[in-house]
Amino acid sequence: MPGKKFRFSLQSVLRLRQHQTEQAVEALIRLQQERQKLEKHIHAARQKLEQLQQQLAAQQSSVDPVWLRRQEAYWMKAQQQLRLLEQQLAQLQQQEAEARALVLERRQAEESLERLRERQYARHLEAEAAAERAWIDEQATGAYVRKLQQRAP
Repeated sequence: MPGKKFRFSLQSVLRLRQHQTEQAVEALIRLQQERQKLEKHIHAARQKLEQLQQQLAAQQSSVDPVWLRRQEAYWMKAQQQLRLLEQQLAQLQQQEAEARALVLERRQAEESLERLRERQYARHLEAEAAAERAWIDEQATGAYVRKLQQRAP
């Protein structure tokens, strides 16, 4: 005896929460990729800065003072660019932390709806089983009554 089909009344809300979670995860992944690219860029900038510093130190005594000043200005500009990249990295890390918190919040909202759905489904199954038992009891009682009526003179 098939019962009534289970329908979760908040299914559309659950789908919305799942979609929001997916969007938050995708945003977090994009931020992580962006941060990784920026970290590689910073690493390259630091290496470049070290090379410049070593070149300046090695050629300081035997080079034209005008060339040396230009190289120092170039080194200072590279150092300033590195500081800007590091500031961008700090901002990106902050955004990533916020995105991670948002993913956690969205997942919790989705999971609470999932738990509610599971509880409602369990109640639905219990109600179906109870209805089936009642139907079987009714059929058995009816059969017993008919049997008694057939025996009665």
